[in-house]
Amino acid sequence: MLIAFDGAGLGDGPPTGVARAFLTGLQAYAARGEHAAVLLLPAGAPDPALPGVRVVAAPRGRLQRQLALPRLLRALRADVLHSSVAAVPLRAPLPAIATVHDLPWRHAEAGEATTPWRRFATARALRAAAAVLAPSAMPAADARAVLGAAAAAKVRVVPHGCARSTPPTPAAIAARRGPFLALGDDRPRKQRDVLRAAHARALAQEPGLPPLRFVGPPDDYVDEAAKLRLLRDCRALVHPSRFEGFGLPVLEGLAYGAPVVCSDLPPHREIAGDSAVYAPAGDVAAFADALLAVDRDAALRTRLATSGHARAADFAPERTAAAWAQTHREVAR
Repeated sequence: MLIAFDGAGLGDGPPTGVARAFLTGLQAYAARGEHAAVLLLPAGAPDPALPGVRVVAAPRGRLQRQLALPRLLRALRADVLHSSVAAVPLRAPLPAIATVHDLPWRHAEAGEATTPWRRFATARALRAAAAVLAPSAMPAADARAVLGAAAAAKVRVVPHGCARSTPPTPAAIAARRGPFLALGDDRPRKQRDVLRAAHARALAQEPGLPPLRFVGPPDDYVDEAAKLRLLRDCRALVHPSRFEGFGLPVLEGLAYGAPVVCSDLPPHREIAGDSAVYAPAGDVAAFADALLAVDRDAALRTRLATSGHARAADFAPERTAAAWAQTHREVAR
C-alpha cells in the first residue's frame, strides 16, 4: 500500500510547531516499514530528507490543490492521502485523512476571527475526509461539532509525538542555569506580553532571576539542534498561551527534562498531567509566582524534570506512527 503524505504545512518557512510534529511522525512511520510513503512537498519547500520517504513536488495554493492534487494522486497510484492539514481535496480519488490542529473561531478566548468562507471550506473538507485526526480532545470535540452526529465517529485523537532525551540525572537538573525558554511564534494567542510582564514582576523580587528568551518566528528562529541544546540547558520551559489545540512546546520541555510552567488549558493538562506548574492564562501575577517557585525550589525542579520526562514516554513518535498506520488500514478497506 502506498500512502501519500500531504506536506501542505511545510511550505511556509523552516518547520516549527505542527510542521515539526508532522515530520517527526512521518520519520517514525517510515521506520516501521509497513507501507510505502511518499511526501507531497509544496514546490520550492526544502526537502526534509527523511530515510525511506520519497519526495514528489506538489502544487501550491488552494485552487491548485483542489484541481491538480487529485491528478497527481492518480499518477502516483496512491492508496491513501494523509494530509497534515484539514484542507483535503474535495474530489480526491482515494480515501483522504484530514488533520484538525485547532478551530480557533469556535473559542472566543482565542481572539482569532475568521471568514465565513474559511469556516464553510473547513466543514466541506472534513465532511469529504474518510477520517479526521486531532492531536487532543478539544480539537476532536470541535471537529465532531462541525461534522454533526452522523459523521462524528470518523474523528479520532492521535497526539503528536516527540523523541526524548536520556533520563535527567540530579546533576543535569542542578546544572540547568540557562534562561526561561519560551518556544513559539509571536501571534497574540501566545501571550508573549503576559510573560514579559510576569518576568519583570518576578525579577523585581529576585534580581538574580534567569533571563527570559523567546525562540521562534519571526525574529529568533533557531535550527533543531540549537533548540534541543536550549531545551537541555534552560531553567524551565514556559508556555503561557491563552489558546492551543495541543501545545507542542510543553511536550518538548517534558521530553528533554526541563521543568515546565504553562497556562492551565485542557490540552496542556492532557500532555503534562501533574508534571507542570500551571497558571491561569493571562494572569501576570500567577505566572510571576510560578517563575519564582521554579527558580527557588530545587526539589520542585527535580520532581518536574523527572516525572515530566517519564510522562513524555506516552507521546513517543512510534505511538503516533502506529495510530497513523491503523487509520490507514481502516480507511483503505
